[in-house]
Amino acid sequence: MGLMPTSVSGWNRTTPRRSAPETAAARFELAGTMKTGMPEASDVTSLPGGRFLVVGDKKDSAVIIGADGKRTKLELPGLKNGNSQLEGVAFDAQRNHLFVSREESRELLRYEWNPDKSAAPVLEKRFEVDGGGPKNKGVEGLAYVPGDVSPTGEPQLLLAKEGKPRELSLLGDGGKGKPLPIKLEREVLAVCRDFSAVAIDPKTGHLFLSSDESATVAQIKLVRDGDKVIGKLVQSFPLRDEKGKTLDRVEGLSFNDQGDLFVLTENTGLLHRLARK
Repeated sequence: MGLMPTSVSGWNRTTPRRSAPETAAARFELAGTMKTGMPEASDVTSLPGGRFLVVGDKKDSAVIIGADGKRTKLELPGLKNGNSQLEGVAFDAQRNHLFVSREESRELLRYEWNPDKSAAPVLEKRFEVDGGGPKNKGVEGLAYVPGDVSPTGEPQLLLAKEGKPRELSLLGDGGKGKPLPIKLEREVLAVCRDFSAVAIDPKTGHLFLSSDESATVAQIKLVRDGDKVIGKLVQSFPLRDEKGKTLDRVEGLSFNDQGDLFVLTENTGLLHRLARK
């Protein structure tokens, strides 16, 4: 494990980094689906032990899906009854922080929560994320970026703004400072007409970005260039089911530890597994 000096937007220290990630395009094959039981499902994040947590924008609770497919309800305090507005979710397994984004109220909530214990999540912090534009075009996707794969060398939250305008940015996981915009190559914008979900590949450290309107996933390498972070397109591929039909309303992406990609569709409430080849 080498050491990499960092000096991006206020970060100035030497941080342990993983060896240089592979840059080849990842390959997947459809390997089945599971029901989430979440109406109007809006995002998914992986948990330790092969589990997943799914949120929806009408529910004040989340659903935990076990490796065996068993579903468990998880109450999330601090949300208005029946109007959660939840559009994004991310989990930091190192510090047991659960993050959720509320699109219309333009805020992030951080909970202390250990998924291996029976204690309920504790809401410990709220911070505002105001990107301007229509209220229903706020933070649509959320992902946690560990420091060892982050282009800044620091743990970050990756925020995806759906449109008007389309934006990706990095924010310190404590909510301090302004988001650092990611400058995307024109090739990325060409294949993704909107941004509906984001995830970080544990195998490469690459960003995976889905577009609901384009029914596409883009694999993007994040590169630091001075004080900027640039997103370079590695590949893009269509999202289809086992019958070759386009997957509609893709709202969430996540990876398990083995690097399999999971795709959440809102209307069906299904989690589609794309096994890594």
